[in-house]
Amino acid sequence: MYTAAGVLAVLYGRRRGFKTVDYTVIGGFFAFGVFMNLFYSYAVFTPAQLYSGQTDSYVGEVEDADIYDGDRVAYTLYGRSGSGRLMRIRLFTSDIGADLGDTVCIGECTFVKPESDYLFDAETVYKSRHIALDAPKVKDITVQHRDGFMFRRLRRDYRESMVAEFRTVMGDDCGAFLAGMIFGEKRYLDGNTRSALYRTGIGHVLAVSGLHVSIIAGLIMLLLNRLRVNRFLSFAVVNVLILLLIALANYPISALRAAIMLDIMYSARLFRRQSDPLNSIAVAVLILSIADPYCVYNSGFMLSIAGTAGIAVFAPYMTKEMERETAVQRLMTALVTSICTTLSVFPLCMYYFDETSLISPFANILLLPMCTAAMVLGLLHLLTFGLLPVLPISAGIIKLILLISDGIASVPIFYTSDDMGLLSGLLLISAGVIIGVHLFRRDRHLLAVMTVCAVVLFSVTSSAAGIVRRRAFRAAVLGSGSSAAVVITHGGHTDIVDLSGHYRSAEYVRRYLTVNGISAADTVLLTKNVQSCYSAYEKELGLFPSYTSIVTGSTKVYCGDAQTAEEPLTFESGGCELAYSDGELFVSYSGMEMSFRPTPGSGGVTVYYGRHASGVPERGLSDDKDDELLTGNSFEISCSRGGDYKIRRL
Repeated sequence: MYTAAGVLAVLYGRRRGFKTVDYTVIGGFFAFGVFMNLFYSYAVFTPAQLYSGQTDSYVGEVEDADIYDGDRVAYTLYGRSGSGRLMRIRLFTSDIGADLGDTVCIGECTFVKPESDYLFDAETVYKSRHIALDAPKVKDITVQHRDGFMFRRLRRDYRESMVAEFRTVMGDDCGAFLAGMIFGEKRYLDGNTRSALYRTGIGHVLAVSGLHVSIIAGLIMLLLNRLRVNRFLSFAVVNVLILLLIALANYPISALRAAIMLDIMYSARLFRRQSDPLNSIAVAVLILSIADPYCVYNSGFMLSIAGTAGIAVFAPYMTKEMERETAVQRLMTALVTSICTTLSVFPLCMYYFDETSLISPFANILLLPMCTAAMVLGLLHLLTFGLLPVLPISAGIIKLILLISDGIASVPIFYTSDDMGLLSGLLLISAGVIIGVHLFRRDRHLLAVMTVCAVVLFSVTSSAAGIVRRRAFRAAVLGSGSSAAVVITHGGHTDIVDLSGHYRSAEYVRRYLTVNGISAADTVLLTKNVQSCYSAYEKELGLFPSYTSIVTGSTKVYCGDAQTAEEPLTFESGGCELAYSDGELFVSYSGMEMSFRPTPGSGGVTVYYGRHASGVPERGLSDDKDDELLTGNSFEISCSRGGDYKIRRL
């Protein structure tokens, strides 16, 4: 990859007439950035991960604390093990009363590498945060409290008080949305609401980035200009206020990137010089990647760069010759700008997220001004310490935004998904080809034609892949540990059977439906702990309506319309027959059979769900050598009419 980048830079430089000094500067900074990444990996991060599987003591300072349900807290600690290795770890335990800046002493713990599962890419996320290890098993924990003033605690407490006030005055949904826009705080936002925003294409407002920084800076500069404040003093005031707001949002790297670019732009004006957006992006990336070599693993950072390149470089280039005299012409220019920005981030959105909006350019033109107005009112409330009564107005605007988003999110053709990485890979390759051709032949019309061709290719491929997946007979076994749920798709139909009664199974089912572009379920069958399980599925599948809900046993579900049925239970769905009895599920479709059971048995394919005793192979043959045994959760089985089947880990 590094060689390809070097060759591309040389070829482009020869075409653009680069001199030796140009190659030296570009090559020097590129080499330095690569060196910093490799040095940090081999000198700091990798040696820390070599402690995985070892048991030792540990003493570290609390850098961050995320609170979860059930009085559980995930602490980020930075300190040393008993053998002297300096490393950052994650401790997920019950609340031990530790606060930011306190020292946590662990008498004995077993370190393990973070492991990703179907719900959460822990390896990449923790790597971007420099967390090398988890400490799941600990003994003898003590806390040494740090007294006195700490700015970290002060900003955390003020942020939490503001979030609580937002939710109290505006309601949970509106308050959580405003907290996401101002602080990037998404933990209070309902999962269905978050999905609706991303399906609409305005999910980016929940990450503090260039939009937020530019709005804040613009408002402050406008006020200071009206007050006729000296431009150097204005520059200093803007920087102080932006840094304070970034600190309240816990220093998101996308906002830091925007702040650096803003400083470059405003400092150029101070000294009567002209700034270049592409150079500003390069300088910001260089500074941040040197300070944090692992920032490239942060999805927000990468999306921020792509979005900024789209709106500051790609869009101005494509709209340079467009007229802007009439309102219609200005609207068309704004639409093309929005489309350029969306296309710039689209490949990365497909790569990082489960769903991506296809209507984003139009939705942003309509909803982004409303989001901006709501956010500005929230910022006024924040900066005046709650003295201005503007939250009810902001709540009214946000209610309208959420209403429109829910309507858009309910239309399947407005969003797409990619479960196997095919579409995201196609988009990344197409983007690379388009950028490469444009570097050597700067032709606006050719760029537009190639972009349109890439969009058409993506649309055709996406439609074809969706049809193939929806028509195939597949069964996905989802969950973790003892939880297990089965999602069966066949001929455009979808059936969900929860076999374990664990409330977290609904989260796995929700993600599977999301990444596979499934908008509804024909049947949801709940077999154990039906009341709590029904509540979990009702919450998680709010955007995925089910036509029939069935619970086994005679207990009727409260606050729901689920049907009750006694075991053994058999029902038919779109030509697929499902039979459930005493923890065993049998599925038959067009001569193909599958069985899901806690004990060995017969069937075309046998899946043992839940936890298994040691010594049971993950894949192997049963005693009669006829049926293959599949164990473990979060995998998918696809069957062909010829009787063959394939297994894919999710």
